[in-house]
Amino acid sequence: MSDYVPSNYTNIVDRLLSRKAPVGQGGHLEGDTEDVTQAIVRLDTTMYGFMASEIADTLGMDQADSILREAVKDFGRYRGNDIRRDVEKRGLPLDVQRLMEYWDLPSVGESWEMQHKDRSPHYEGYDLPGCPFHDYLRYICPQQLSVLMCEEVHVAVAKEFNPDVDVWYPSLLTRGQSKCLFRFSMTLDAAERAVHQAERLQALAKTGGRTIEGEKEPGMTDPATTYRMMARLFCLFYHSIANELLRALDQDPTEDIVRRAMRKWGAWRGSDMAQDHGERGWSLGVENFVRYYDDLAAGDAWMAENVELTREGHSIDIAKSAYAGFFDRFGTGRFAAMLWEEALPAQANAYNADMKLSIPQLMERGDAVTRLVYTMAR
Repeated sequence: MSDYVPSNYTNIVDRLLSRKAPVGQGGHLEGDTEDVTQAIVRLDTTMYGFMASEIADTLGMDQADSILREAVKDFGRYRGNDIRRDVEKRGLPLDVQRLMEYWDLPSVGESWEMQHKDRSPHYEGYDLPGCPFHDYLRYICPQQLSVLMCEEVHVAVAKEFNPDVDVWYPSLLTRGQSKCLFRFSMTLDAAERAVHQAERLQALAKTGGRTIEGEKEPGMTDPATTYRMMARLFCLFYHSIANELLRALDQDPTEDIVRRAMRKWGAWRGSDMAQDHGERGWSLGVENFVRYYDDLAAGDAWMAENVELTREGHSIDIAKSAYAGFFDRFGTGRFAAMLWEEALPAQANAYNADMKLSIPQLMERGDAVTRLVYTMAR
């Protein structure tokens, strides 16, 4: 097993350069499955970190813990329900083995270096010496809120998949321990019940003339599918946090928190890119900002039209977006729009103070396309 490599922006760019990644949609470099996973994990994790920190700074740690704990549970329950439905439609038992096999992360090799200890239909144990979530949360999120995410999300996924599945963590990186140890189990009787239930569902399907899909083909997912899988998790996580804030607060204070958090998140992204590019001796111009942008091209996961890129500026129409599709599915509404309205201009300005971004059209506001116009002060 190779040594774990943290999924930070510099390592992602190094990987793109080492394999001579081609230019894809919108002038961004084209990511492979591993690149895409690492890039969106970075965005997903840091989005949570900045949201969690802003909530704690505004409301205090106790209320932040309460709000985020419920948001993470909602996030996990939604995912567990989707995994359960996927397994059931294939006529398979709701056991630990299938929970692991149909977990809603792409099949990749390097982002999580899992060391499997034991595997059976009723038990799964693995160690995680390094984790991309921990790579960032330890720097930008209070430890209590980092541990909360790790402890709650896997339990929520598993319990919604099948209440008979138990999850425990003898060790977690976010607790300050040397690695993560994950253990998923169910009793032998519960595993047998899951098999019998699957057999009954198969018999009912045959009686009703319905086709059972069967097991999915093993193997790596392609970059576009990976991007859509990861974008779904990003949008669902953001939606869950915003939705729980709305339950706890009125609309205006929720919007204030979200907008501040997304501005800080965007500024951090731009500064992270600028620091890396400066250390490489690259100019902080529009061309390098676009070419080495921290959200990659990935086949047809998002589609660009009317792309113009010069030293003075960049304009692009995004005609298809995995993010917009998922935000629409989840009903995130105006809070989806404010994510981009705050984060993207802040990112551009933090990368180079002379760079400005306007967003005259945005799918999350109901427009047919998202139009981004970057300009450099003369």
